[in-house]
Amino acid sequence: MEKLWSKDFILTSISNFLMAFAFYLIGSTMPFYIGTEFGATESQTGLILASYIVATLVLRPFSGFIVDAFSRKKVYIISYFLFVFVYFGYMWASTIAMFVVARMLHGGVWSVITTSSSTIAIDVIPSKRRGEGIGFFGLTTTLAMAIGPFIGLYLYENYDFDYNFYSTILFGIVGLLTAMLIKVPVRETKTKAVLSLDRFILKPAIPVGINLLFIAICYGILFTYAAKYGIQIGIENIGLLFLCMAVGMAFSRFFAGKLLDKGYVNQLMIASHAIIALSFLVFGLANSAIMFFTAALFIGLGYGIASPTYQTMFVNMASNDQRGTANSTFFTFYDLGIGLGMVLSGYMASHFDNEFRNLFLFCSISAAIGIIYFQLISKSVYRAKNKN
Repeated sequence: MEKLWSKDFILTSISNFLMAFAFYLIGSTMPFYIGTEFGATESQTGLILASYIVATLVLRPFSGFIVDAFSRKKVYIISYFLFVFVYFGYMWASTIAMFVVARMLHGGVWSVITTSSSTIAIDVIPSKRRGEGIGFFGLTTTLAMAIGPFIGLYLYENYDFDYNFYSTILFGIVGLLTAMLIKVPVRETKTKAVLSLDRFILKPAIPVGINLLFIAICYGILFTYAAKYGIQIGIENIGLLFLCMAVGMAFSRFFAGKLLDKGYVNQLMIASHAIIALSFLVFGLANSAIMFFTAALFIGLGYGIASPTYQTMFVNMASNDQRGTANSTFFTFYDLGIGLGMVLSGYMASHFDNEFRNLFLFCSISAAIGIIYFQLISKSVYRAKNKN
């Protein structure tokens, strides 16, 4: 069996962890900084933070073309440098307008750096162990999502906010230095490539992307209203919610990838949607901390299975010179779904008179419909377009 944990895969995973750790470390405290530094209201803070998502969605399709058209390592290093540099922009911003500019630049850079990092990871992963490798690579982001916010909040509560920026920049620089050590396999680049929609979005994978929306929307709803829902039903220590999700995601990485490599794509897709649907049902009906956190654990498990499964499907539907496009298409649909979930949840919450549990019952239905859509459409599309 080909070796998965090569030096380059380890370096790629470490650099990705440090990048995500830096991002989530300060992301959890950014709303406090905006309110304190600029005196922004809650609605203004939301709009400022949303500018980041808009920039990410706009530039995400182009990031795939950039990664496929140019040297992937050079793109990764340049985007990593800009990713770190933008944090100085936050510190230097003296007005809300300047902060929004920095925020949008950050969103654009994030779309490129995440696409290039995951594409490089796929380049250094043996093709026969791709599903397993993608799973473990994704685990680095999961760990960063769990650890980063805790460290960020600790620094915010005990030190001046500048220490959040300094820590983020420090970890970012270490990650950049690590990324520079990666040796990316040489690949043939297409000369005089014709610019077409195929270079920006993987058209054959669009039906699968629509399938992804059914659970990505739920993810956006969860991150927007899970905390308020917990408070509404009297749950204490709500921060443990995301830690439980991270544990569930981490656990899935130890078996989902291996099953993917054995060809159990259809089974894992149905299982992930079923777990997510049932978990959101329990989450929406929760009347105790045990139900609340147990459901969160299994929600994490479901997404931990779904994410590498979807990404593997996108990559398997692309040729080698379209891996960047495949990854950017995967992230585009994920980002789009999360953004739609954030927007729709506000309208839905008002419609349900702020009875937040109904939002998560809706998520259960959405994930279940995703199973039907997969059986009727996505499964046959993937079978016809799978290049591996």
